[in-house]
Amino acid sequence: MLHLSTQDVVSSIEKSPLLIKEGIYYQHFNEFFGMEVLNELEIHNLKCTKLERQHNKPRLRVDYNETIMKKLKIFFSSTKITSALGSKFKTDLKFESVDIWFDYEGYKLFPHLDDSRIKLALQIYLGEGDNVGTCIFNSTNEVIDTFKYKYNCGYALLNNSVSLHGTTGTVSENNNLRKSMYVRYC
Repeated sequence: MLHLSTQDVVSSIEKSPLLIKEGIYYQHFNEFFGMEVLNELEIHNLKCTKLERQHNKPRLRVDYNETIMKKLKIFFSSTKITSALGSKFKTDLKFESVDIWFDYEGYKLFPHLDDSRIKLALQIYLGEGDNVGTCIFNSTNEVIDTFKYKYNCGYALLNNSVSLHGTTGTVSENNNLRKSMYVRYC
């Protein structure tokens, strides 16, 4: 992936309109990655660990020492991707980190704001099947939009004082493992 083109991701960012609802700035993505990157994203038999400040949740992340994580860090710190997002959201951005998350039965995330150090986050779903997506909520916790759990789809969300997001459902035993990639920019 060190030599993979960022062209498909930049194109996804540029062609997806910036949406603004109740002061929340975001994008929906369909077919975010091109096939070249998707072929590299085989995420089987990888060492995983608990997330910082989420030790009590049924979520693991791929260990940062895994080769795929090192490659993704280089890929998402690309000036082309960072500039495309910065241009779309009209803000200066710097790559912070990337995780691949595995959410298991019982996982639920109540409406929340991301850490104030984060300016913008991307979440791209990497699994198949029926599972809970991510919703954005208004100040009274009503859903104002939903990012459905669909392979190679997701969203970018500008972190501000009203960008509440979370899940409305819980990963259940009937769901497949919920897999996603979460990229943070500051």
